[in-house]
Amino acid sequence: MSSQAPAASSAPSFTLQEKAYLKFFLHAAKHPHASVTGVFLGRRRATEGQEEIWDVVDAVPLCHHWTSLSPMGEVGLELASIHAKETESRIVGYYHASSWAQDVALPAHGHHVLQSLTREFPLAFALVFNASKLSTDSAAIDVVMIEPSKQNSRNTPRPEKFDLEDPETPARVRSMVRRKKLERLIVDFDDYLEDPSKDWLKNDAVLPLSVT
Repeated sequence: MSSQAPAASSAPSFTLQEKAYLKFFLHAAKHPHASVTGVFLGRRRATEGQEEIWDVVDAVPLCHHWTSLSPMGEVGLELASIHAKETESRIVGYYHASSWAQDVALPAHGHHVLQSLTREFPLAFALVFNASKLSTDSAAIDVVMIEPSKQNSRNTPRPEKFDLEDPETPARVRSMVRRKKLERLIVDFDDYLEDPSKDWLKNDAVLPLSVT
């Protein structure tokens, strides 16, 4: 199955698809004065030989209230993991956007979550929203990886590449925020706890206006 755990081989690469970037960016844009967190879902692309390519196909927004480690945060992660299996994908990464624009470091609880994810998926990464890059044409993200442990005989190579599927995606998504205020439609696990009718796992409401 395409979502199988990777074996250590040549250095892998990740491709961030538009739907995943869209939800990540909208979540951060909706709560500019709060820290937000979520996870990325991915599938391993069928390739020949030892080349290992992972498509980051979706994002699941988790929190804007309970961003530190909490029992409810753990529940959200577990539900997101179940959703990933139901969509034949797996959690491959975590994201964080700080309430303070100048703060581009992954906080301690983010490192803890990332460490937890690597136990199931050794290549797990974190993306940190970097608002200082918004004035450029970049994706406004910094990539965080855990260094392979020297005590681990099955060290996993760090990704050689982490790319957007379409370099124009950031500009398109920012335009959607400016023109359509699309960020108002994104919901996360915190929103679901307040209103169980909200579809935080799929967020289909944002897709007809953008990507499918």
